[in-house]
Amino acid sequence: MSLADESGTDVEIYRRYGDDSVYLDTRTGAGKQLEGALDDLGATRHSNGPYVWRQLPVEGLTEEEIRQSATGALVFLAQAGYRCNLDPALFGQTTHDALLAHAADMREHYRQHPPPPRPNPLRQAVKPATPGGHGQPPSTTRSRTS
Repeated sequence: MSLADESGTDVEIYRRYGDDSVYLDTRTGAGKQLEGALDDLGATRHSNGPYVWRQLPVEGLTEEEIRQSATGALVFLAQAGYRCNLDPALFGQTTHDALLAHAADMREHYRQHPPPPRPNPLRQAVKPATPGGHGQPPSTTRSRTS
């Protein structure tokens, strides 16, 4: 069982104690779409026996750049619809501030331009049955025979 399985998320982004590497642990049976998203992030795949994980490239990066990379991975995956958890120690303040500003811009945009309402499938009209069709009484007119 992976850390993501234990946490009920699609991806856990974290660091191990005393290690600069940033790990991305996915739920069991994550699927090709999530694997593709991790490839798009540049996360490298590693395995040891039955265990498989990804790591973000951090070599040569400053601590703030590592945090930006991890926070950026969180945002990218969350926008793609994945449930993610990021170790708070990896959350970059600069990236955090930029995300808050972006969220405020998006709220203002949607306040001025709300999206169209989604149709509610539970309220869709039921089509009436055709006469003589299922659930309708048979015709009561008789034809004349000569």
